[in-house]
Amino acid sequence: MSHSLITISLRQELVQQLVYLDEHKFVILDRGTWESPAERAEIQSMIRRYQEAVEQILSGGDEALEQSTVLVGSRVSLRIGQETLKDAYRIVIPGEAELDEFCISLWSPMGRGLILARPGDTVTIQTPFGSDEVLILDNVYD
Repeated sequence: MSHSLITISLRQELVQQLVYLDEHKFVILDRGTWESPAERAEIQSMIRRYQEAVEQILSGGDEALEQSTVLVGSRVSLRIGQETLKDAYRIVIPGEAELDEFCISLWSPMGRGLILARPGDTVTIQTPFGSDEVLILDNVYD
């Protein structure tokens, strides 16, 4: 596949993501199983930051598309603590999440921690069992 076809396809996918978030934002916020009003506000802020980041990527040239920011659809290689995970995890919208297939929901604690990060970033993931330091080793959008 040629470079220009890849960037056209990626642009189309990112536009579809913006449309999805715009059309489903209130459903996500109102029907989500958020534990508190603060968590709901965090999700609302995350949606806004994600939309702004994607709009900025789309307004730039092809080099902006090739930057390795973790987006929905990214396949991310990780190290959690001292353990490098052998499988890459894909960030997906909630209906597509399947842990057996190494797909992580955008709204899960792991997805929320990884979204918009870049390789080399260390993020703290909060879970019901505590927190983990996660290093992003690689990110591929395919």
